[in-house]
Amino acid sequence: MQQQKETLKEYENGGKIETYRGINKSTTDFEKIYNCCDYFAKQGKKTVITPKVHHKDPLYKEIYQSITGTKYDRKCPDFIVESDFYEHEGFTGNGGKRAFKNMMKRGLKQSSKIIIEDCGVTENYLKKWCYEAQKKGIFLNELWINKINEGIKQIL
Repeated sequence: MQQQKETLKEYENGGKIETYRGINKSTTDFEKIYNCCDYFAKQGKKTVITPKVHHKDPLYKEIYQSITGTKYDRKCPDFIVESDFYEHEGFTGNGGKRAFKNMMKRGLKQSSKIIIEDCGVTENYLKKWCYEAQKKGIFLNELWINKINEGIKQIL
């Protein structure tokens, strides 16, 4: 069963943003995920915004086959860049270190590649946290931050 995708945006360099039909595009979460995908698409990468589906749905196996049998099995990361799954995490409230830790806790359940919204902690704090997490055996491949008015920046 091949679920139909729709192309939302294409760039001359081959970059593309696709999504599965039926995804609710009116949520603020969708807009933030779209902006993350746009960042990568501008670099010529193919991105796909993925749906939330039950792990028993045949569509789950089609979309998330590469994470089946891993610690992310039965999870639905937010989007794909080329063939890698990414999770976007935001926060409500004041931000700060607590918001950052909560975003990481939620995000690491979905993927080892995470993009967080700027919660006001310094880049030095983020780098130190990543270093300490890896020493503790926490598996994190990439951490990006979406800074207001500056765009997305890779931390790890």
